[in-house]
Order: sequence, then C-alpha cells, then structure tokens
Amino acid sequence: MNATATQFIARHSWRGRSYGRNGLPWPLWPRLTPQENTMLRRAALLLIAAGLAVTMTAGTALASTGPAYYSRDQAGYVATGARFKQVEINAWLPDASRFSQQIGRLGFSLQMRTPALVIDLSVYACTDTTCQPGGSPVTRSYRLAFKVYNRSTHAVICSTAALTCPQVPSSWNSARFAPGHRIGLVLIYRPQLGYMDVEAGNQSYLNYAPSTGLDVNQVRIGVELGGTPWTTVPVHAPSAETRLASLGVPTPPPYWAEIVTYSGHASCLDSWWMRHKLDMTSDGTSGTPIEARPGDLSNYGCNFGVYLEP
Repeated sequence: MNATATQFIARHSWRGRSYGRNGLPWPLWPRLTPQENTMLRRAALLLIAAGLAVTMTAGTALASTGPAYYSRDQAGYVATGARFKQVEINAWLPDASRFSQQIGRLGFSLQMRTPALVIDLSVYACTDTTCQPGGSPVTRSYRLAFKVYNRSTHAVICSTAALTCPQVPSSWNSARFAPGHRIGLVLIYRPQLGYMDVEAGNQSYLNYAPSTGLDVNQVRIGVELGGTPWTTVPVHAPSAETRLASLGVPTPPPYWAEIVTYSGHASCLDSWWMRHKLDMTSDGTSGTPIEARPGDLSNYGCNFGVYLEP
C-alpha cells in the first residue's frame, strides 16, 4: 500500500466510539468530506489486499457455485451464504441509445437483500424519449436512483428521487453521468450502528438508517432494465447475442474487493461464499427463455459482461 493511504488512515483513525468499514477505527462522519470517505474506504481495502492477492488467485479452488437465479428485470451475479456489509462495482457506461431497438432503459445496479428488505442502488439512462424499446435513439446522460423496498409487499419504503429518504443531498438527484465513462457504485452497511452509506461516482448519500442488526444475506451485482426489481421489461430480442454492459474492477495490482462480509472477509464474486448467475426472463422463472444473461467471470473473479440473447 502506498504511503499516502497509510498516512491517511493514521490521520483519521480514532480510538473511541465505533468501528466502521472493514473493522477500521472510524472518525465521526461529519468530519469527512465525500472525497475523504472514498479515499479511506479504498485505503482500507488496500490493507485487506495485502493478503487478498493470494486468496483471489486461489479463488477457483475455494469458490462455490450455486444454481442460477432468475429475475424479471436483472441480469448479473448473486452472492449468498454469508452476511454481507459491503458491495461495490465499477460500471463502464455505454451510450444506451445503441440499444434503443431492443430495450427502453439500461441501468447498472447493486442490491443488498434481507428477509424483509430490498436495498437498491442504480445508475440508469433511457434509450429514447419514451423509455420503451423500438423508438428513435436519443443519447442521454445517466442519473441516480436509490430505493428501499418491502421485500414481501414490494412497497417503496424510501426513494431518493421522491425525496422520501431523509436528508437527500440536493446534488444527488441533479447529478448526471455522461456515456463513455466509468462509474463506481458502493453500498456499505454498518451493522453495529444501523447506518448505510451510498456512493455513486462523485456523489455520496451518507448515514441512511434502515435499522441495526440487519441480516444482509444476499447481494446482487449487474444490470437492471426496469424501474423496480419486479418490473416486467419489454424486450425486442436482437438477431445475435449483444453485449450490453461491462462490470468489474480495474486490472490489478492494486487488488480491489467487490464484497465484504460482516466478519471482514473481502474478495470478488469468486470466493468461499455461494455465487449464482442471475438470468433475466420475462416472468422471472426458469420456465421462459433467457432474455439477458451474465458472461463468465474474469480478472480474479471480479469482471463480467452482460448480454442480450437472440
């Protein structure tokens, strides 16, 4: 780890109060800017990465692959078999209008799921003026959405767009991200305090408080083509398999982690927890043809593409 990261952690570590991301001593949140929050999180992962390279290199031997999951509007990967406190990904934002004949909306998402809640962070853009497939392509910037749902009733508990989440920064809903750039998405839950931090690019929504002791037993990484996790998405199948999206981490070194457990274990999707491919079908079951699917993992189990199927 470089000297700057080490000095930053030493300067901001605090002996009292509570422990935060990855078990590091955490200062009071108002003392940090969003940029400092990001730097400290990255520095913490670099500390873990001192031993992570060996773990990730041996990840194939440790990995456990479960049965596929199915969704109406998502395609990517699911991790289960642990309690998770952090999930993050880098998404390379394409010009969504390239897919206007097939889909009306392209989004990249992270999810944390508990038995009672679905916590969803996404960055998305419509492919034309109607957000429906088959229209004239219109290049649009991506915008942010953070929502919390009741998993049983699908009711929206909190939405940043609707300002039903507390203390949403004014810059969050006005932020736009141009195609052709990479954006980092981050969800962090601090179980001891019951707070959650949400980051997307240069935007941060800090200290959302769903509850203490949440059982985050599933995380999802991938694309999201609908407005909610249960939306039925109209898709016009392409004539040949079409790559929609690229997700992952920069080529190591340094080694970044995508997922962190309550116990502090950090790795990418290819690890000791159970991972599942997440396929999108019209009814969210295995009984109908796959409309979008993830590709195989690469770069130490961190990177993958998502494809529309003919």
